[in-house]
Amino acid sequence: MKRTITLMFIALFALTSMQGNAQEKKKWLSIGSDLMSRYVWRGTCYSRSPNVQPSITFDPGIGLKAGAWGSYGIMGDYAEADLFLSYSFKGVSLTLNDYYFPNESAPVMNYFNYKSATTGHQFEAALGYDGPEKFPIHFLAGTIVYGADKKLDKTTIDTVTMDTTMTYKSRFSTYFELGYTFGMFNVFAGFTPAAGIYGDGMGVINAGITARKEIKITDKFSLPAQMSVITNPRARNIYFVFGISI
Repeated sequence: MKRTITLMFIALFALTSMQGNAQEKKKWLSIGSDLMSRYVWRGTCYSRSPNVQPSITFDPGIGLKAGAWGSYGIMGDYAEADLFLSYSFKGVSLTLNDYYFPNESAPVMNYFNYKSATTGHQFEAALGYDGPEKFPIHFLAGTIVYGADKKLDKTTIDTVTMDTTMTYKSRFSTYFELGYTFGMFNVFAGFTPAAGIYGDGMGVINAGITARKEIKITDKFSLPAQMSVITNPRARNIYFVFGISI
C-alpha cells in the first residue's frame, strides 16, 4: 500500500495517455462535472449545500480505466478527492477506489500519509456487474480494505506510569447494491451487513429511484439532468436530489 498506490494511479494515467495518442479515433479522455443540489452517497447526506463534482477519466479502450472524481460544497462545508483504477470484461468490473476527505481549513494537509493508523484515505475493493441491454441489471459489492475505517479494539493501562494505550482494528465496512434500469428510470437498493462507516448496524441503507432526461436548450444543445428520491430505511431518512451535468 502506502504511496505505491498513488504511483500506480500516476503510472496508469501516463500509460493510457500514450495509448490514447496512438488511437486518435478513440475518445480516450473524458472530462465533465455535475452540479448537485446536495451530496448524498449510499444513503447518507454528506453535504446539504449544492456540490460541484468534477471528474476526469482515462479510457484507452482495453477494459482498463483510471480516473479522478471530486465533490466540493459551494458553501465550503465539504470536500472529497477520489481516485480509481478499474478493469472490466463482459460486464464484470474490478475496481480499486481511493476515497480521501481533505480538511481544507487545516494549516497542513498530509495527502501522502498512508499509515494505517493515521491516514485519511479509505481504500475500497469493489466488484460490479452491468447486465446487457436486454436485461439491464446492476450489482455492486464493495469493502473498505485499508485506511480510515477503524474501531476501538482494546485499551491498555500501564500500572506504573498510568499511561493509556488504545489500539484499533479495521471494520472492513461493506456495501451491496442491486439496481435495474428501465427507460429513463433506475431503481436501486443498498444493504450493509454490519456496523461501519455506513452506520451502527446491518440493514437497508440506500433505496430509491433516479430519473434521467435530456433538457433541450437549443436545437444543438441539451443539458443532461437527473432527479433522485433516496431513502435510508434504517436511519428513517429521505432525500430529494436534483442534478445537471456538463
